[in-house]
Amino acid sequence: MEHPALNVLIVEDDVVDRMACRRTFAAAQEAAFTLVEADSGQHGLTLARQGQVDCVLLDYGLPDMSGLEFLTQLPPSGPPVMMLTGADSAMVAAEAMRRGARDYLVKDGEGRYLAQLPAAILRMLREQRLLDGKQRAEAELRKLAAHQESIREDERKRIAQEIHDELGGLLTGIKAYIGVAIERAGGSADPLLAEAAGLAQDAIATVRRVITDLRPSVLDQLGLWAALEWHTEQVAQRSGLRCACRIEPDAAELEMDAGRSTMLFRVVQEGLTNVVRHARAASVLVDAWRDGGSLLITVVDDGIGITEERLRNGASWGIIGMQERVRHFGGELRITPGEAGGTLLRVQLPLEANS
Repeated sequence: MEHPALNVLIVEDDVVDRMACRRTFAAAQEAAFTLVEADSGQHGLTLARQGQVDCVLLDYGLPDMSGLEFLTQLPPSGPPVMMLTGADSAMVAAEAMRRGARDYLVKDGEGRYLAQLPAAILRMLREQRLLDGKQRAEAELRKLAAHQESIREDERKRIAQEIHDELGGLLTGIKAYIGVAIERAGGSADPLLAEAAGLAQDAIATVRRVITDLRPSVLDQLGLWAALEWHTEQVAQRSGLRCACRIEPDAAELEMDAGRSTMLFRVVQEGLTNVVRHARAASVLVDAWRDGGSLLITVVDDGIGITEERLRNGASWGIIGMQERVRHFGGELRITPGEAGGTLLRVQLPLEANS
């Protein structure tokens, strides 16, 4: 069976330690190791960034930086790192793992750690492959979810248009015929006709509401900001809540593309729906402003608030859906208890593609 060929970068300023590692890897039976050597942190970073090594064996004490500083400067897409620490450096090992090291090995004075190096390197690379596979699968699932959401939005738009053209037109015609019949009767028509006219008007109003829920025409015709102001007013009328929408001038001048506009509208729509259903609030404020290179939108209510337990349990699937929508565009959504009570929904969206 052919052994895998692996390039291991060792970042170590001690020549004796590098020689010991070189002998260990040369004698290893588990894989065909090639040792690439760097005697300083900057030299190691240069080699790691070239993308020609499979992993990094990193000493903590380097002449130009610490191993922790090395980890901070290594790109997230860089090779996995195994930190070599002293026997009394548990805190260093924990901090190294927090900063991105995949594993660590205690470097004892007698050199017993050398015998563990080949197997430890192989174990770390196996774990890294599993992690990479999981991340790729999650990325593909997010792409699929975003594609399905786009299809759903297109389908909502198509259905809304068909309802408007077909059912809306039919109901308008029925109402017109009833009106003609009432006029021909000289205003003294059968009460059933008057009732039918009222029912037809109610049906038309219902159809309009369904069309609006499926795809608000104001979003396509006037854009995101007008749509948010309009929807906030609609929520206030239907629920009795005191609703306000405050779009700061620096946000109002932004022109959002169709995908981001739809995403932001749906997130605010879902947030307001949750306030009406669960918050027992008296008022809610939708606020949008620009903060440097990001757009921030918040929905804040004065209701009973949200608990960590509810955020963790199955009732939070809607929240997870909103988070995934925002994440698809590189943004972040957080839902937390408000500073003065109630609940705060906060969306932060980078503006590079829109500014």
